Amino acid sequence: MKPKRSATGTSSRREFLAGTAAGAVALGGVLRGRPARAAAPGEAVLSPGRALETDVLVVGAGTAGLAAAVSAAEAGARVALIDKGTTFTALGGDNTAIGSRLQKKLGIEIDIDEVVGALMRWGGNKPDARLVRLWAVHCGRVMDWMLDMTDAAGLRSGLWIPTELDATAARIDAWPRPTGFPAGWDYRAESTVEYPTAHRWNEGAHQRLLLEVLEKNARHRGAGIFYETRAAELLAGAGGRITGVLAETAAGDYVQIRAHKAVLLTTGDYGSNPEMMRQYCPQAAALAASRANLKRVLGVAHNTGDGHRMAMRMGAVMELAPHAPMAHMFHVMGTDAFLRVNRHGERYENEDVDTQSLANQCLQQGGYWVVFDAGWPEDVPKMGLGFRRVWRPDEGTRKRFQSQLKSGQILQAGTIGELAAKMKVPEERFRATLERYNTLALEGRDLDFGKRPERLTRIDRPPFYAGWSDTPDFLAVMGGLVVNPRLQPLDDQGRAIAGLYLAGNTVGRRFANDYPVILPGLSHSMAWTHGYLAGRWAAGEKG
Repeated sequence: MKPKRSATGTSSRREFLAGTAAGAVALGGVLRGRPARAAAPGEAVLSPGRALETDVLVVGAGTAGLAAAVSAAEAGARVALIDKGTTFTALGGDNTAIGSRLQKKLGIEIDIDEVVGALMRWGGNKPDARLVRLWAVHCGRVMDWMLDMTDAAGLRSGLWIPTELDATAARIDAWPRPTGFPAGWDYRAESTVEYPTAHRWNEGAHQRLLLEVLEKNARHRGAGIFYETRAAELLAGAGGRITGVLAETAAGDYVQIRAHKAVLLTTGDYGSNPEMMRQYCPQAAALAASRANLKRVLGVAHNTGDGHRMAMRMGAVMELAPHAPMAHMFHVMGTDAFLRVNRHGERYENEDVDTQSLANQCLQQGGYWVVFDAGWPEDVPKMGLGFRRVWRPDEGTRKRFQSQLKSGQILQAGTIGELAAKMKVPEERFRATLERYNTLALEGRDLDFGKRPERLTRIDRPPFYAGWSDTPDFLAVMGGLVVNPRLQPLDDQGRAIAGLYLAGNTVGRRFANDYPVILPGLSHSMAWTHGYLAGRWAAGEKG
């Protein structure tokens, strides 16, 4: 396969691509693009005009990249890791796994075939089942591999139902009846089954803690970590084999990094690239660019599809569009199934849905109001457990409620007419909606949308409350490049691009239609599982 190269770039970049580099710099310790001090003995520093030699080069220091770096170094390879940011990228904190030692200790058994089947159905049978199964078969032992490191670092690990981001979430400390859970709780009885697979550290969703441990272990195993260094182009040798990367330092200098075994692209998604969003994920392009999401997503320079574009210039193929967005949403009462009405005061769905489905219908309706009454502390225990479900009226829940009330996020009124006026919805239509809803609740059967009876909570006790929501949180887009089961990108003839591996959100055909929320932290899990495997395979290449 003849490599395809970009014709764009600065003159210095073109000169470097022409190849006139002098000697090589051996790896050792931490690499710094713009050191605040002189390099200490044993540290390697990238210098213009000198190439850095390594076995495995990992591009992108996120969950996938750091796992890949540790894995490859552990396998005996010389490893360099570069990232254009000032440090690694850590978001969220749930990490799903099947068959980890934490689950085995509690007696939690989850069938891999069942999970793979559920994920394939969620994606409308569009994902590559080989990639999904590759993750499912290996994620438990890779989690244990990480637990060895986090245990040694003194972190406390545990299993959670991610009702909250902090220690107030529902911890699974026993099975099948965790302490404090509602009587008769069974995750399989929920409208959206969320498997008990979410692993966290130190009682919260702290991905940063995990990545700090991975980074430390990568360094300990001799990996060179070089921040403020942007991969500009992949380099190819005879026959199109990838041989390294042309990198740009913080000072604007171009440096070659030669990978004698392989390059791993773990550069994340393309959610902050408006052009790519319009082309490959048009249904979420406006959301990603919306004012509410600018700071959270587009204000982060990392997720611009750098790895996707570099690989495509070398002949890699993007999976079929449209790609699946990850967009989460919750309202002033989390994701609880209280009555929701649109701006016309009309009920429009069974409210007992997951966070991704909540986001989808919000966009269809143009926003919604969640409506409830003074009886909410008695009602939340009926709402079940799941991602961001308010399930107990404890002190933290009540404080958050009062804070939202004080800030105006929650509206309060003594009468339905007063509430309708504050909501600016047609009062007559809103009253009719409430009367119908209360009638269904008294009858114990939702004839309109089929919501389970115990979650048909009446709205008849003043004061009455409402909270408006209209913009989901766009987190990422789960679209990537076509790969084989060894995570090597393929060209349009189905041939593997030699010397190149992918992990994380550069990998395509893992998701379709929507991001599946049935396994909290699945994106992270696929990132570190595939990163671990790709690191091992890259280290095993002949140099």
